[in-house]
Amino acid sequence: MTEFMQPTNPMRIWTRHGDLRFAHPVFAIAISNQHDVEYLTINGQFESVRNITHAEVMLNGQWTALHTLEIRHPAT
Repeated sequence: MTEFMQPTNPMRIWTRHGDLRFAHPVFAIAISNQHDVEYLTINGQFESVRNITHAEVMLNGQWTALHTLEIRHPAT
């Protein structure tokens, strides 16, 4: 089963093909099997995470990079 979610704020992803970089506005985020994530662009393309160099979201009128943050929990 695939679940689609639309971002609250405008979002775009960047891909690279050789020396070229492309920005793709995101229409929806697709999550299947509860862990496989793909981005549906406004052009109808599905882009998997492995093709994306980075993502940005529009906050307060500026594109802001999204970063992955690993939170480590101390052993108890």
